Amino acid sequence: MKTEKEIRKQIKEVEKNYEHVLTGSMATVFENAPRALMQLLATGILDGLFWAIGEERPKYGFEKKGKK
Repeated sequence: MKTEKEIRKQIKEVEKNYEHVLTGSMATVFENAPRALMQLLATGILDGLFWAIGEERPKYGFEKKGKK
């Protein structure tokens, strides 16, 4: 079992690694499939990590701006 400290470290690592898709605009599979899939992957990983520590995942840049 991972500690909360280890999970928070992993969250920071995922946010850093996927920063290029977590910021900016929301992609769709019709406009930019690779970016859309990376956004889905990153938020899925982060959903699980935040769930493990009992917190709700924050909204990232592409989610705050809404869909096109």
